Amino acid sequence: MSLAHFELIGGASGNMLLGALIDAGAPAAELEAALRTIPLGPWQLERQRTQRCGIAAEHVDFVIPGGDAQARTLAGVRAILEASGLGTAVKNRAIAIYERLARAEAKVHGTAPEAGHFHEVGSADAILDVAGVCVALDLLGVEEVSCSAFPIGRGTVPMHHGSYPNPPPATAELLRGFPTYDGGVEGEMVTPTGAAILTVLARTVGERPAMRAESIGYGAGTADFPIPNVVRASIGPPTRARPAPSDVVVLEATIDDMSPQHFELACERVLAAGAFDVWLAPVTMKKLRPAVLFGAVAAPDREAEVARAMLLETTTLGVRVRTERRHVLERRIETRETPLGTVRVKIAATERTARRTLEYDDVARIARELGRPLSEVAAELGEYVNQR
Repeated sequence: MSLAHFELIGGASGNMLLGALIDAGAPAAELEAALRTIPLGPWQLERQRTQRCGIAAEHVDFVIPGGDAQARTLAGVRAILEASGLGTAVKNRAIAIYERLARAEAKVHGTAPEAGHFHEVGSADAILDVAGVCVALDLLGVEEVSCSAFPIGRGTVPMHHGSYPNPPPATAELLRGFPTYDGGVEGEMVTPTGAAILTVLARTVGERPAMRAESIGYGAGTADFPIPNVVRASIGPPTRARPAPSDVVVLEATIDDMSPQHFELACERVLAAGAFDVWLAPVTMKKLRPAVLFGAVAAPDREAEVARAMLLETTTLGVRVRTERRHVLERRIETRETPLGTVRVKIAATERTARRTLEYDDVARIARELGRPLSEVAAELGEYVNQR
């Protein structure tokens, strides 16, 4: 598993992010070959080694002969990307970025996302920037992206509809809810394209992840600022310290005189009392009577509450308790917006990869709402989440 962390030293734009990834090792020839499958007409990729305030960096630019003045719609951009030879995951990432751009533009102009027209961000070079970043991440094997907080420049920015205070309306909408700070320079530091790319792809913003940077690249912006106008990309695996084992208590009772119908509520209330998990297993008691082993595991400080719930909710006369140790993976829950609805994903990190598991309750809810088979919904959600 590889991470990519972007430090927005001079801000962020599509070509700055792409330049940083190329400088960090994304093979330019393979990148260009993939982008050539996008039906956009003739273009030329220009690369230049340059410096920004003494920092060597890669400046990239897509040159369109005669320019590209088309004001494309979201449907138009989506059709272009769908018609390309890019991989499915790369297409989905690029389309998701443009869908976010469309929602931001629609909010600003009071229109529907499908009804508006992109101007600067809908040009061929912008589409190539967006797709190029997605391709480069794929070539580098990056599974997770993060970035620093977004710097905001001072003054005004010339736009298609006129000049606007920094940040322009679409950028301000894209950065709503994300950490920003005064960059201290005159000029646009974060472009709409840069903001859309990072707010879609970055899992965390504002914090540097624990990682081992195996390659580092710098992408140069076009403007000259008093500070280095570069983005730094660090690529490498996570370095998560293996958590120390912790103690848990295991509580058990063997029951042979309780109605099977009553176990459902008993399990529910034992979990509510603080148990991590509960289970039922068939056992044989004295005189060969069939019985049920009712077990639960909990943190030591919840032992009394869980034991009390087991005694109250079952017919047992006693609960056995023992202390055990356990090793666990770091876990977190993320909420994802998918075409089928909102779903939570449990992510467990190992030293090599991240395991993603859909929350069953959310999958079941969506299956009920859509009237579709659970297995079909789980497969579709799983494919979408893994591509993101």
